Amino acid sequence: MKNAFVIFFLTTFLVPSFIWAQTELSLEEAIRTAKEKSVAAKLAENIRENKLFIYHTFLADLKPQLFLNASLPAYSRDYLDVRQPDGSIRFISRTQNTSQVGLSLFQSIPLTGGQLSVYSDLTRFDDFEQNFSAYNGSPLSIRYNQPLFAFNPFKWNRSIEKLKFEESRKDYKFQMEELALQVVAFYFNVIDAQEETKIAQTNLNNNQLIKNIEEKRVNLGTTSQEKLLQIEIQVLRAQQALKAASAMLKTALLNLNIILGIQDQQALRLIAPSQPIFSTKINEEAAYRQALDNRPEFIAYQRQKLETDRDIEEARKSRNQASVQAVLGFNGAGEKLGDVITPIKDQQRLSVGINVPIIDWGRSKNRVGIAEANQKVVAYTIAQEENNLRREILNLCSNLQLLEENILLAQKTDDISIRRYNLALEQYQIGKLSITDLNLALTEKDQAKRTYLNALRQFWEAYFQLRKLTLFDFQNSSKL
Repeated sequence: MKNAFVIFFLTTFLVPSFIWAQTELSLEEAIRTAKEKSVAAKLAENIRENKLFIYHTFLADLKPQLFLNASLPAYSRDYLDVRQPDGSIRFISRTQNTSQVGLSLFQSIPLTGGQLSVYSDLTRFDDFEQNFSAYNGSPLSIRYNQPLFAFNPFKWNRSIEKLKFEESRKDYKFQMEELALQVVAFYFNVIDAQEETKIAQTNLNNNQLIKNIEEKRVNLGTTSQEKLLQIEIQVLRAQQALKAASAMLKTALLNLNIILGIQDQQALRLIAPSQPIFSTKINEEAAYRQALDNRPEFIAYQRQKLETDRDIEEARKSRNQASVQAVLGFNGAGEKLGDVITPIKDQQRLSVGINVPIIDWGRSKNRVGIAEANQKVVAYTIAQEENNLRREILNLCSNLQLLEENILLAQKTDDISIRRYNLALEQYQIGKLSITDLNLALTEKDQAKRTYLNALRQFWEAYFQLRKLTLFDFQNSSKL
C-alpha cells in the first residue's frame, strides 16, 4: 500500500507543469472565443455586411434618383475656316463659351418595367467676338419610356434580391456553426494529446517504480536479471512515449490557438466536456422541420426556382422588342433669360420603335429550350439535395442516441479498467502477478481511457454537425 501511495503521489503531482498549471478552457468558452476573435468569424461577418450593402443598394435603385449635371464653363478660343464666294478660305477668329446646368429625376416603374424621367435644363451661349449672348432651356420636361410586351427584370429582381439577402443572413449562422464544428475537432485533439501526455507520464512513473522493485528483487535473488532488463526497456519506451505525447500536445495547442484567434499563443488546459442532457429526445422529423425553416439552402432553392422561371420568361420575350417613348414639356429660347420662360412653348414628342427578327434559324426557340432544360436540372438537383440532407439529419438523430449509450459504456469500462489496474499493481508488488499480466492490465486501462474520450468526441462532433444542419440549439430548444 505504501508503494501504491507513492505511485498516486507521482501521478498526481509530478505530471508536467504544462498540463496542470495552465488556464482552463471549456468547450463552450472555446467556441465563443472563436466566434468573437477568429479570422474565419471576421471573414463571415465581412461577407454578411457585404451582402447587406448589396441589398440596400438594390433597394436604393428602386427609389427616385435625382442628378445635377452642369458644364460651367465650356470656353473655347480658336480659328474657324470659312470658304469665301471666290473659293478661297478665310480663317476667322472666334471666342465662345457655352454653359449648361440641369436637374434630372429618374424613377423606374417595377410594375410595368418602364422608366419615368423629369428634367429641367438651361443653356447659355456667349460669342465674345460678336458681343452676343443667347439662352435656351426647358423649364420642365417629362419623358416616359415603356417597353411593350417585353421582359420586365424589375418584377423578378425584387423577389430574388430579397431572398438573396435572407439567404446571406442564414448563411452567416451556418458559417458560425461550421466554425464551431471545427473548434470541436481541434478541442478534442488537445484533449487527446493531454490525456496521452498524462498516460505517458503515469506509465513512466510506474515503470520506474517497478524497476526499483525488480532491482531489490534481483538483489534478494527472487527474480532474474532478464526480467529487470525487460523493465528497463519499458522505461526507455515510456520516456519516448512521453516525448512524443508532449510534442503532440504542443502542436495541438498551437492549432487550437490559431483557430480561436488567440495571438499570444496561450497555454491552455482543456477539460473534456460531459455528456449533455437534453430536455427531450431529439425527434427526427422535428429536426428536419427546423432545417427547413433555418437552413440557407432552402432559401437558395426558392431563389434558384425563381431564377429559372425568370430565365424562361426572358428567353420567350426577348425575340420581339418594341417600345414607346413620349415626351411632354415646355421650352424656350432668346437673347434674354426671361425669353426661356415667356412666352412659353409646348414641346411634344412621341416615338414607337420595334425590332422583330425575320429569320433567326431557331435561335429564339433554342434559347427557350435551354432555359426550360436548366429549370428541370435545377429542380432535380434541389430534390436530390433535399433528400440527401433529410437522410443525413435522420441518420444523425438516430446515431446520437447510440453515441450517448456508447459514452456510458465507455465510462464504465474506463472506471473498471482503472480499478483492475490498481489491483493488478498491488498483486504484482506482493509477487502474486507476473509483469506480463500487469502490462496487459496497463494496456487495457490506457485503451479504455482512449475509447472513452473517443466516444465523447464522436458524440460532440455529431451533435454540432446536427446543429449545423438544422441551425437549432437542442440543449436550449431555441433557434441559433
